[in-house]
Amino acid sequence: MKWFTIILFLFSISCTPTKNIYGEQEIDLKEHYNMHFVDIVINGKRTKLLIDTGASKSLLDISVAEKYKFSYSLLAEDQYVGMGGILDIYAVYDYKMEGPFITFLGADLSDIQYYFNKEGIKIVGVLGADFLEVHNCKIDFKKNILYYNGN
Repeated sequence: MKWFTIILFLFSISCTPTKNIYGEQEIDLKEHYNMHFVDIVINGKRTKLLIDTGASKSLLDISVAEKYKFSYSLLAEDQYVGMGGILDIYAVYDYKMEGPFITFLGADLSDIQYYFNKEGIKIVGVLGADFLEVHNCKIDFKKNILYYNGN
C-alpha cells in the first residue's frame, strides 16, 4: 500500500504546474512526432491537449462531451476556419479544470481524434494562441516545458 501511495503521489504531481525563479508557472510537455501535448484534468478525467500555436482559439472536441461530462451549444453563425476546413463553433460550459483555467470554444474534432487515436494518444482538444498570448507563454522545445504567467 505504501508503494501505491508513493506512485499515486508522483503521478499526481507530474501534471501540476510549478513556479520557476522568475515567478512563471512551468508545465511539462509530452512530445510525439514533433507535436507537443499538455496533460490536463477536466471534470476529474485525465487527458491531453494538443498545443497548436497556429490555432487562434483553444477548442474542446464536442464529439467527446459525454465522456468528459461537459455541455455545449451552437453559436448561431460563428464558424472557425482552420487546416481541417470550416467548422461550426460551439459555446462550451459545465467543465472544471485542475491547474490553469482555460476558456474553450467547442468544435467537432472527430477527424483529429481519429488520427491521434491511431497513434495511441487520447486528446480532448487544442490549446491555442488565445491562452498562449494572454498568459505570455513561452515554450522551450529542447526541455519540453511550457512557461506561463498567471493561473
